[in-house]
Amino acid sequence: MSGVFINSDAWNFWTDSKCIETDPAKAIRDDVDFYADAGGVEAVFYNMNFSRSFLNTKVGTPIWKDCTFDADGNLRLRGFPLKKADSDNYGPMVRRAKFMHENMPDFMQYRYDYCHKKGIEMWHSMRMNDVHHSELGGEFKPQHCDLWLDHKEMLRAWYRHTWRGYWIDNGFDYGRRDVYEYHLNLAREYLLDYESDGIELDWMRAMPVFKPGYDELNTEILTNFVRDVKAAALEAEKKWGHRVRIAARTPYQPQEAYALGMDVGTWAAEGLIDVLIPSPNGLCMEQDAQLKLWRAIAPNLILAPCVDYVVVSNRENFSRQAFTKEIDCGMISTYYAQGADTIYFYNHFPRHEHDTEPRIREIFPAAADREKAASLPRRHVITAHDSCVEGLYNAPCFPAKIWEKCSDGGVRIHAGERTAGRKGVILIGSSVPLNVNVLLNTVYCDPVTDFDLPQNFKKGGNGTQHGSFWVVSGNVPEIFWTCVEIPPQALHDGWNNVELYNHDSHIIESKEILWMELNLA
Repeated sequence: MSGVFINSDAWNFWTDSKCIETDPAKAIRDDVDFYADAGGVEAVFYNMNFSRSFLNTKVGTPIWKDCTFDADGNLRLRGFPLKKADSDNYGPMVRRAKFMHENMPDFMQYRYDYCHKKGIEMWHSMRMNDVHHSELGGEFKPQHCDLWLDHKEMLRAWYRHTWRGYWIDNGFDYGRRDVYEYHLNLAREYLLDYESDGIELDWMRAMPVFKPGYDELNTEILTNFVRDVKAAALEAEKKWGHRVRIAARTPYQPQEAYALGMDVGTWAAEGLIDVLIPSPNGLCMEQDAQLKLWRAIAPNLILAPCVDYVVVSNRENFSRQAFTKEIDCGMISTYYAQGADTIYFYNHFPRHEHDTEPRIREIFPAAADREKAASLPRRHVITAHDSCVEGLYNAPCFPAKIWEKCSDGGVRIHAGERTAGRKGVILIGSSVPLNVNVLLNTVYCDPVTDFDLPQNFKKGGNGTQHGSFWVVSGNVPEIFWTCVEIPPQALHDGWNNVELYNHDSHIIESKEILWMELNLA
């Protein structure tokens, strides 16, 4: 591997590249330069579709189809006005994609050539079943393709559609031949009409792709689909005169992939894919990507686990923080220690470069250098699992209860590698004051009373936002922080055990522990 993989989504480019309407070639160069100039990047996977496409597609629906603007510049779809918020959101994307099509119809080839000039590969990233904003009231946003709008019988669980309908209920059912052919033709269009170095099948946007109760039953259908995409990739290799690889984005946990009909072992054994990208269901990266299991299942594939946008430490209250350089480095070191070949970045876009932290381009070369990533300051955060399989529900990553005057088991946290001699602290955030001893791998940890909270965390605060740290559900007007020093020689590479011994008469509930991390200098 010569570097990391980057996913650049369509929302990012068409929303933020304002110079598309004045100098489209410069917009493309600026975007490629953002990823290429820092070094450490092997390929950028460019996404050109959600449900509609940002291409002049012959198969799907271009984003500008049936879109017009009134005299005041407000967007209309199929003759109907949109809400102002939707007009403001989608209007720039519609205008810019149409302008690019009309003024630079070969822009995809220009992007491919410029990527190669800058020494990186350009891949397509195809979202296999994007159902963003398909809840009741969202059906007529210029997000959804004509097939989705006009053929609800093709959807996996439209009968569940209510005011609070879950997006994935409204995805396509690949068990139908018409749905299968539609998406296969989109993949063929990507591969055979637009030169690339590969295609990513982004199944995580979104699973499931079969109607309820038919996921595992239809495993062979999904395998045949990947076989058909492989055949198209071989056609593309003959047309373009160079190799065209295939990547697949799957759930972090193998049993969830298989439960959704994704027989990755067969895909690997038959040489149908080249890269496997274990990924989160939502935006929430997880410390346990189960890479050792994936390596056993698919020993011949490049393993490139996903580093995404946020970490969630407790799913009961959805306490989360946006990524920082230190959080990313912690996750990168964790993944390499578990067997990753390289790292794949999702939601690491130029738009986030405007935040105070992190400087995103500094992360890419560090991620490409295993030793460098391990040597940098790192934050290893307890992360909750987000299941994407109906019937497999999330469980707390903290003990359900820590009874009074008692310890009720530990918490597993991965410390990555090269931990020998590292100094650091264990940081715990809670919604109630804790009277606890903290042990790391059975060794007592001394309390630290004077400490700085990382990255905009605050001791206290009002409402549910505390700097860049969010507690989404529940009323948490104040966060109480406990900090202890990591004892010499107690920490080791890989999985560690953090134990809380409760000295209080108050029973600590799992939902009261909002956050836990190892913070290594």
